Amino acid sequence: MKRSCLVLFFAAASALRPSSRGIRRSVFYATSTRKRTQKPKAPPQTTDEIPIYNSSPTEQRVPLPASAANAALYEEEMKEEEAARAKDDLCRTMFARFARGQELLRRNHGAPVLHGPDTLDLFVGDLAAGGVAPDVIELLQRMREGAMLNGAGGTQGGRLQLSLACLNKEEEFQEHVKEAFFREGDVHFELFPSTTKSIESFCSLLAAEASLRERPIKVLVPADAHYAWTNVLAKYESHPYLKSMYLSMGDDLQVLKETRFRPGDLVVGVYTLANTVSGRATPVDWFQDVLAYCEGEGASTAYFVDAALAGLCVAKDTLDLRADEDVSEILDGAIGLVQSGFKDFGLSSMLFLDDAEFECCSHRNERGLQNAVAGGAHALIKYAPVTSIPESPTLAFLLYAREYTAFRKSSFVELCAKLRKAIPDHVDYELRPLFPLLHLEFKDADVTAALTDALMATYSLITIDAEPNVVRLWPTPTNHDVADAIAAFFD
Repeated sequence: MKRSCLVLFFAAASALRPSSRGIRRSVFYATSTRKRTQKPKAPPQTTDEIPIYNSSPTEQRVPLPASAANAALYEEEMKEEEAARAKDDLCRTMFARFARGQELLRRNHGAPVLHGPDTLDLFVGDLAAGGVAPDVIELLQRMREGAMLNGAGGTQGGRLQLSLACLNKEEEFQEHVKEAFFREGDVHFELFPSTTKSIESFCSLLAAEASLRERPIKVLVPADAHYAWTNVLAKYESHPYLKSMYLSMGDDLQVLKETRFRPGDLVVGVYTLANTVSGRATPVDWFQDVLAYCEGEGASTAYFVDAALAGLCVAKDTLDLRADEDVSEILDGAIGLVQSGFKDFGLSSMLFLDDAEFECCSHRNERGLQNAVAGGAHALIKYAPVTSIPESPTLAFLLYAREYTAFRKSSFVELCAKLRKAIPDHVDYELRPLFPLLHLEFKDADVTAALTDALMATYSLITIDAEPNVVRLWPTPTNHDVADAIAAFFD
């Protein structure tokens, strides 16, 4: 009887206890490795069209009285306003693409990349004071803060779709930049990650051209050229047709006299607008004599201008702030130009090429996607060791290249005026502008040495043993306090 009661008691307890088998199973599936590592689904892609701003809102203008003088003045004023509106409209359109691309890339990369130094903030303020539309100023500020992520691609996700990227292949944008920095006409323009990559691409083009012609191309590299030219051309020592020649300004053309030139040879000289260390330009008369000698021997000549130090300032608009050489004729006749943007607001390197001289550029195919993406149909890209950069967060700032140049020049002149006030009258010195550098040359070398020591820790000045009397300054809108430091030195 007792045993029967115990059996009934345990049976009742088992019936009342909830089963845990189902719970364990559900917990197992809830914490399954397969479930935990699945990627979350991306938000549905929208197909919003990119707004294109065809025209800015304008007020109705009242025509002036009909007269020849007033009509001409009115027409000129209207042209200026139309040009300004067109530039603002293009900036709005480009930003619309930037904003759409940012939203797409944010899903893969998180937060935008901050981009641009304090100088750009000051420049945007200068544009606002100059009358640029407030909404465009806001767009430029947002671009400066970073409208693309990780160079429009980064390390995890794919690149932007072509229609959503702010490409430098925008025809109106291309024409504007070419005309501002180089010249109008059939000119090719590319952005590269660095000046060295631009030089590599140009030399690769020369190598391809020489192989196609089966005729020698000789590159003349003066002693003041950037060392990247020597490093890049050294890779072509075994090339059967591309040869490099290194010249010194004092060798009286001896290297050329020991070289054989024949009709059909192409000689390409490298002209440096501003040496990286000294800031000086290659002597124009000497450079022209070198090319004239080669032409006298039967070779054809051309030259490429290395204006990397000018940054994103329009080099041809800064010649009035260069006291060494008149290089306007050199700039007008160059077949190519390189300028480096990293010294300004991180836009890498710009390469311009007048490709009429090159046979390998005459067979390009203007059709298809490869022509639209990174200039893939052009020989400059086809033979380059690195692709170009079709997108950049600050690309739209090139629309205001001339305004940026005027802004930098104004700041440069302002610092010169501050330095003249900072240095006492009894000190014998000369202020020599070599934009973007500024030479402060003292008659007394001891004064130069003492001032250099006082400024070195803060301003990292560049010194040259051959010019012990020169203090080299790099004026920017954000370092005018160097004038106060110099004034304190003389006090």
